[in-house]
Amino acid sequence: MGADSWLVEEALDTLEDVFYVYDERGRLVHWNAVLAELFDLSEAELSGMAAADFFVSADRPQVEAAIEEVLETGRTVVEARAETTRGTVLFELTGELLTDADDESLGFCGVGRDVTTVREREWQLARRNEHLGEFANVVAHDLRNPLQVAKLQLEAVNGDPDPETVARVVEALDRIEGIIEDVLTLAREGRTVLDRQPVELAGVARAAWDAVETTGASLEVRTDATVEADASRLQRLFENVFRNSAEHGPTGESGADGRCDGAGGLTVTVDDTETGFAIEDDGAGFPVDIVEEAFEAGVSGSASGTGLGLNIVRTLAEAHGWAVRVSEGTDGGARLDVDFESLYTDTASLDDWAGGRGE
Repeated sequence: MGADSWLVEEALDTLEDVFYVYDERGRLVHWNAVLAELFDLSEAELSGMAAADFFVSADRPQVEAAIEEVLETGRTVVEARAETTRGTVLFELTGELLTDADDESLGFCGVGRDVTTVREREWQLARRNEHLGEFANVVAHDLRNPLQVAKLQLEAVNGDPDPETVARVVEALDRIEGIIEDVLTLAREGRTVLDRQPVELAGVARAAWDAVETTGASLEVRTDATVEADASRLQRLFENVFRNSAEHGPTGESGADGRCDGAGGLTVTVDDTETGFAIEDDGAGFPVDIVEEAFEAGVSGSASGTGLGLNIVRTLAEAHGWAVRVSEGTDGGARLDVDFESLYTDTASLDDWAGGRGE
C-alpha cells in the first residue's frame, strides 16, 4: 500500500460516520473502521454483504429501492434503522455512482450518518408546536365554560348569595384551577429528559400510588425492573394513570378523564412487558367512541373532566422518548402500555412526523 493510500485509509477510519463502497452487484467491497465497530463483524463477515442486510427487516425494502435509484440516476439518499453496538440507530444513507473512464458502472459509495438525535430534536420541536395549538384550544374553549357559569351565578345574586350559588361558583373556579394546573404541567413536562438515572419501577409506582387518592382500590406491582428515567417525571406519569383509573372505578363513570364516586374494589396492576411496562385496571375501561383519541387534549368521557390527564401521560412518556398506547384490559378494564423503544426510530412515528412536514 502506497503512502497516499495509507493516508486515505487513516482519514476514513477517523470519520465518525460510516463509509462504504459497493460493487455493481451491490456487494460490500470497502468500508471504514466505524462500520466494523458498529456491527461487531469481522472483515470476512463484512466482505460481500448486501447493503440491506445491515438494517431492520421493515426498512430493507427502502434500502433496496435506494440502491436501484443510485444505479439508475447516479445519486440517492434514504433513512433506515439498524441494530448496532450502540443500540437502535437511525442512519441517513447517501449513495454516489462510481463509473470508469467509459462511464460504465463500477458500483457506488456513500456515507451513513447517525441522525437519531437530530430526528429526536425535530420530533420534539414538532410536538411542542402541536402542544401550543392544544393549549390555545383548551384556554379558548374549556376555560370559557366555567367562567361563564361563575359569571352568571354572580350576576344572579341579589343581596346575600345562597349556599347553592356559592357552591356552584366555587366548583367553576376549582375547575378553572384544575385546567390551569394541567396546562402548566403539559408546558413544563414536554421538555426532553436529558438527565436520566437508574430508577426502580416498583418503588416509583408505589410512591405514586401513595400520592393519589385511591380509597377502596388496591395496587399490585409485578415488576422488579430498573429503567433509565427522570424519577420525578416517571412518578407523575404513574400518578396521572392511577388517578384516571381511580376516577373510573368499576361502577363509576368511564372516560379518558371523567369522575366517579370512588374506586371501591378496583385493582390496578403494574407489570413488565417485552418492550417496557403496562398499567392495567379492572374498571369500566374506555368508551369505544373515544379510545382512539384518548391521548388528545380535550378528549373526555365526562363533562367534569379536563381532557388533559392522558395527554399529560403521553407528554411525560414522549419526553423520555417512549411510546404509549391504550387498549382494553384483560378483564375488560383499561390498559396503558409504555414502550421503551425509541419513538424516533419507529417507522410509524417517523411517518407521522414527516407527514406533519408535508413530505
